[in-house]
Amino acid sequence: MKTITKLRILYPAWIVISIFSLLYAPTLASESTLFKVGQLGQIVVQLFQIMIALLLYKLFMETDKEQASLIAIFGILGVPLSLMGILMPEALHLAEVFWGLWLIPIGTLVIRSGMFPKWIGYFLYIGSLGYFGATVSYFLIGSVPASVDIFTMGEVIWALWITFVGAREVRN
Repeated sequence: MKTITKLRILYPAWIVISIFSLLYAPTLASESTLFKVGQLGQIVVQLFQIMIALLLYKLFMETDKEQASLIAIFGILGVPLSLMGILMPEALHLAEVFWGLWLIPIGTLVIRSGMFPKWIGYFLYIGSLGYFGATVSYFLIGSVPASVDIFTMGEVIWALWITFVGAREVRN
């Protein structure tokens, strides 16, 4: 199965499970079954994160192996902190640093590769600022304003593009 096809399958599952486990499940009582399913969902999301990071490395390694390596490194480094967030929610704000860092090489490679519209790469850069802003906001003021969180939509645009459009063939 081609790399892009695998990404087109993993990204939507990753998004749906992420939304459930990070937004919906934590609002429930801590002992409820649905809350526990949400925690399990966070573990599944992190397994998907590792697979997606490695698939993006494979997709972009012909464009720039160094930048592709940064995608894999930053994508995987956030996983332990995200998993710690199941027990200690503050750890998620540390993971956001890596979520922001991994969007920078993705954005760079989206722009350089010719497989995707360049504007998506610029939205990924904006998305990285959203994650950095969320971390800074949380540690300075104790919360993350919705005006900061909205910047992370750049990553959602990327995931939707991968899912519904895919990638163009690049001719050498």
